[in-house]
Amino acid sequence: MRASDIKIEEIVKRDPKSGFPLFGSHRLMLSSIASLKRFGDDLILALGYDKMRAILTRLGYENGLTAAMAIGEMYEFDSPLEWLKSARSLLIMAGVVNLEFTTLNLDHEAKRLEFDVLGHESFEAANYRENNPEINPNTICNLLVGLLSGFASAVLGQEVLVRETQCMVQGNDICIFEGKSISLDEAALKVWKEHLTLEPLGEEINRLKAELERSRKDLIRRDTEIKRLRKKVFSPEINHGIIYRSKSMSNVLDLALKVAATDVSVLIQGESGTGKELISRFIHTHSSRKKEPFLAINCAAIPETLLESELFGHVKGAFTGAGNDKKGLLIAAGKGTFFLDEVGEMPMDIQAKLLRVLQEKEVRPLGGTMMEPVHARIIAATNRDMKTLIKAGSFREDLYYRLSVFPLTIEPLRRRREDILILARHFLSSIRPDHCGFAPQTVRYLEKYSWPGNVRELQNCIEYASVMAGNDSILPDHLPPAVISEGPALFSSLTGDVPSLAEIEARYIHWVFNQVQGNKKEAARILDIGSATLWRHLKKLSD
Repeated sequence: MRASDIKIEEIVKRDPKSGFPLFGSHRLMLSSIASLKRFGDDLILALGYDKMRAILTRLGYENGLTAAMAIGEMYEFDSPLEWLKSARSLLIMAGVVNLEFTTLNLDHEAKRLEFDVLGHESFEAANYRENNPEINPNTICNLLVGLLSGFASAVLGQEVLVRETQCMVQGNDICIFEGKSISLDEAALKVWKEHLTLEPLGEEINRLKAELERSRKDLIRRDTEIKRLRKKVFSPEINHGIIYRSKSMSNVLDLALKVAATDVSVLIQGESGTGKELISRFIHTHSSRKKEPFLAINCAAIPETLLESELFGHVKGAFTGAGNDKKGLLIAAGKGTFFLDEVGEMPMDIQAKLLRVLQEKEVRPLGGTMMEPVHARIIAATNRDMKTLIKAGSFREDLYYRLSVFPLTIEPLRRRREDILILARHFLSSIRPDHCGFAPQTVRYLEKYSWPGNVRELQNCIEYASVMAGNDSILPDHLPPAVISEGPALFSSLTGDVPSLAEIEARYIHWVFNQVQGNKKEAARILDIGSATLWRHLKKLSD
């Protein structure tokens, strides 16, 4: 999960019982900027500027800490860095400020954090300037300083204190803040920390965790009657209908663009449901043949007796039932593109004829005597290991090399987790444009599931869930049973009976082996062990 994936309408809900707005499991209270300004003025009159500053900063710190823990409870972010960046979305949602990180250095293991951030349209500074046009030599964004400090401290797990180095009330266009973990600037920040008399962070986090758990359990007991706030458009990377964010898919499209400008044969490899035909159409669309036909055939879906006729055509009387001449798809494609899906399932005798087409650029229809030129570009695809088929004698090696002049491999969805959420949202918006989206815990299940059926399975899952959820937010219970049974509970399923470390290892190896559908080479790659080591583990499991 990335910070940019946050959709406000998915995390701000209405309590169906009381009608109150909720942030996760926390009740929200709306307050106007003007009232906060009056509150600050009253504090200055009653306690003085320094006390007012400490109280507002402390208030912001509490809110920042709570917000970070709440959003961290909802989503599993790709990294602590993405968790920290989520503060921007939350502060915009709250009407506080529009943040822009200019530097951001985080070493979570060493508990070191340093960042600089620009604050556009800070509500504290804007409100002060509206009522006090004169220049103020002091910085004024005390609540915001506390919010950023609390949020960053929760992410790092150690105190992070933020200072405002430039403020709009000083006559500047924007506010500027810098944040550092205590370890980086302990002496300079110690005084500031003591001034606020902050409680130990560990106690704060434990208290908030307990509060979050109580609120979450209370929320589960309530009836789920969540309505749509408003659909908000998100912008994943989209290239001619291909929605992606992963680096691997970006690389595939880069290569596809390069080969599209040529006429060489392409072999697209990947598991079922990864989008091999989509990539072939992408190549066609970006080639000089884009105005010509794009024809496709699935070699596994057509009986051998018909496949030859479909590919090469036939003349009248070539066989029983051939009442008329028929143009084969290779000829019908003209100067366009012909896509051979599941080419690994093609019978051997037809492979020999296809090889001649690739070599000689001509074809003879069944029963015919004249050769006809073939102008179409051929793109093939397979979900099989072609080298294995060649060794087994079920696929011609010379044809393989003719087809795979330029090979492309599409990674399965389980290896490009960053694509799952944006694809799920795309499918949902296609089915139900006005739907309110996924509950945060549902996102966890979607991103943890292994998706053996890849993008096709994900699309079916979202269609199923949209039917189950109706107009309500999609909850984990609305997902297909297979997704729920695996989901984020993998570790629990592996360790539920408190096994030994060796037993956990054995169970995990068995689980990975099942996820890759018995592909030993792939299982060894994921486990980062040798094939021989994997074989010994599997033998031990079977004994």
